[in-house]
Amino acid sequence: MAVIIEVLNKQHKVIERHRFTQPRIALGRAYNNDLILYDKHVSPHHAELVLGGDGRWQLVDLASLNGSFVEPLQPLTQATGLQSGQLCWLGEQALRIYDEHHPVPAALPYNNIEQRLRRFGHPALIVLLVLFLLAEELFSLWLAAPEQNQNRWSRNLLNLPLLMLGLSLWPALLAIWAKINQHEARFLPQLGLTFAAVALMECWQALMTVLNFSLNGAAAVVWLGDIGQTALVILLLTANFYLALQISVLKKVALASGLGLLLSLQGVAVSLLFENQNNLQPQFDNSLMPLTFYLNKPVSSEEFSKDSDELFRQADEAREEPLQR
Repeated sequence: MAVIIEVLNKQHKVIERHRFTQPRIALGRAYNNDLILYDKHVSPHHAELVLGGDGRWQLVDLASLNGSFVEPLQPLTQATGLQSGQLCWLGEQALRIYDEHHPVPAALPYNNIEQRLRRFGHPALIVLLVLFLLAEELFSLWLAAPEQNQNRWSRNLLNLPLLMLGLSLWPALLAIWAKINQHEARFLPQLGLTFAAVALMECWQALMTVLNFSLNGAAAVVWLGDIGQTALVILLLTANFYLALQISVLKKVALASGLGLLLSLQGVAVSLLFENQNNLQPQFDNSLMPLTFYLNKPVSSEEFSKDSDELFRQADEAREEPLQR
């Protein structure tokens, strides 16, 4: 009867899988073993698997230096029969033993959400998103920096590649983490998701700027902008964790929500801590925009002049009232 041996890493993830049909299988680091193991704590001829007369496989330790163990970490003192699927250790090297008739889980259908998220890894989409972000950064720089200030232009242009590199670090970390946990790295989908989320954040910020201009700086617009930014961060983290982590969907959403709220609160705290209320120097106000961005009905010059005269008249009356008393 054939036996299947899975070689596991420290996290008990399968790194090798072997199938043998002979009745005796030698295990160890020596090159004349049937299964050659690489762990330095495994003896050259550490143990062997022997097919017993009852059809069960038995693990026999060959007087190894660090011993052999069977689940749950019981030291092996004599030939011990193994159950199919049982975990055992040769020193610190974990193995799982199956017989050829061990049932396997049913095949899983494709995950539609995962398949759609992986489409963000298309190179053409990533290039388009990079070009969009670069164009948006150049447009913002053109609005904020005067033409005479060439040094600022040069400095900010040099920062654009650093910005793209910085946005690529998060997908790279997620890919490394997935690879460490024996999961597919999926760097390109993570990169595309990150660029898409940043592009949506820029569009959302532009929309909030228009609303802020049209509603005369209403506090509700500020709150709406912060809530939208936080929601987009949580959505990005959820998609990132969906591809990178092998935990339940509920845990992925909970982790993304907690981390997104933490980042949002940290940003608010930093802005309150370092905001200088006494700064009197002129600052760029992006709430001042051309009338083409004004969503309400604009006031004509005649109406504006009439309203201004009425406002000055009311101010004069209010100033003269204390004098009459």
